[in-house]
Amino acid sequence: MTDTLDESTAPGQAPQSKTLGDVGLFAGLTQEDVAEIETHCSWRIIAEGEQIFDQTSSSTEVYFIVEGGVRVLTYTNTGREVALANVMAGDYFGELAAIDNRGRSARVVAVTHTVIASIEGRQFMKVMEHHPTVAIRVLTRFAHIIRTLDSRVAELSQLSENQRVLAELVRLAEPDQRNPSAWTIPLMPSHKEIASWAGTSREIVAQTIGELARDGIVERRTMGLRIRDWSRLQLMARAGDVTH
Repeated sequence: MTDTLDESTAPGQAPQSKTLGDVGLFAGLTQEDVAEIETHCSWRIIAEGEQIFDQTSSSTEVYFIVEGGVRVLTYTNTGREVALANVMAGDYFGELAAIDNRGRSARVVAVTHTVIASIEGRQFMKVMEHHPTVAIRVLTRFAHIIRTLDSRVAELSQLSENQRVLAELVRLAEPDQRNPSAWTIPLMPSHKEIASWAGTSREIVAQTIGELARDGIVERRTMGLRIRDWSRLQLMARAGDVTH
């Protein structure tokens, strides 16, 4: 069930203590600029497991995650569901439909209690026109997605199964917010999801991560994975070496 954040909050007004200021897309904008963008936003609480939109939806809103996280999913020709990415607080999604006005290309569900703000696609285009730094960041994001897809295609023919799993872990890793010198995967995808990206089996994913844990390179957490030896993980991903 989707809830409003605060019944006393007027339309277009951010609820108390919630702001777009921590969304990376708007970094560097003045408080006044961010506040003006917020006047065009709607705010919602999304429950864990709730769908935000489906692949058949014709909506064009862009969503900004203020708290929590979502999973982007698609379907194969046989109807099998495949996870494409996890998008966490401070990030955004849904921009493709806003730009080409052709509807959704994926399904999105909340993976935890999530607070989002959304803006109509036409208004998002105006934001990019008025703030070129925002437009450049969107282009940079597209470039990253294309490069990642190119890498995965190349890896399928060039790398071993273990090596492809290691490469996916490196791609998922990000600096730990509490310790910028450390790396972590805050929301670890399932073995099935990693297997689908790496073109391998869940058993190979489990075996590879298990060996990393036994060697002290990674450490499992409740929802994520702490990388204890980032340099070695990178080296192993390049070499494809998971032997002891």
